[in-house]
Order: sequence, then C-alpha cells, then structure tokens
Amino acid sequence: MAKSATISSKGQITLPKRLREKYHLREGEVVLILDAGEGLLIKHSPGTLRGLLKGKIDVKGFEDDLNELRSEWSI
Repeated sequence: MAKSATISSKGQITLPKRLREKYHLREGEVVLILDAGEGLLIKHSPGTLRGLLKGKIDVKGFEDDLNELRSEWSI
C-alpha cells in the first residue's frame, strides 16, 4: 500500500489516518525513526507502554478488588 505525505517547512510529516489506525499510532506517542538504508522505518518506541491501557480498565474497581484480596490474606 503506497501512500504519500508532504514534509512541512519544519520537517514534519503527517501520517495518513489509515496507517496510524492500522499500526495503532496515537497522538503524542514517541516513535523511533530508523535509517533502513533505502528508506526510513518508523517503529513504536519501547518506552511507550505508559498510558497504553488508559480508559480500557476500571481502575477504581481494580483498587477495590485488590483491597479486598489484601484483607483476606492478612495474618
């Protein structure tokens, strides 16, 4: 799938929405840009796990369950 993008005067590139969705690239995410010899390779940064589950789990419910388990395991 070949897509084109224009480089801005600041050297910025906007990735097509279809590719951002396909590769789960999120706004504000830090990515690695590697020189692949014949072109560039864009990869997820290994340090991008922070916030990955934001909005996908119920933190309050988790805290309640954890506190309940801690009270059951008390000596």
